[in-house]
Amino acid sequence: MVKDQRREPAYLDEMRELMRQVIAADDPSVPAAAILAALHDHLETEDFATSLYLVWGCLGESEWEPDRAADAAREWLALDHHDRDAVRRHYDHWLYQVCGYQRP
Repeated sequence: MVKDQRREPAYLDEMRELMRQVIAADDPSVPAAAILAALHDHLETEDFATSLYLVWGCLGESEWEPDRAADAAREWLALDHHDRDAVRRHYDHWLYQVCGYQRP
């Protein structure tokens, strides 16, 4: 099998580690805050960084629910980030169905 040679956005490696920390944490608020902080510098330059930022901002608006945060992290880690349609569906689900943002 040939490995996909497309370059991944630089922030994805950092996000993967932080998502693993969310899953392992009893209190996901600390790694989740680190996700938001890390994404801040990529909002204008990386595809889907804004969507990820909005999802994690939404998850943190109320008291952190460890199971919900872990589910979001697991689903994000399972994504093939080269499959733009799958990534778009993931964010559509979390942004519009879970978080309740209004579709543009």
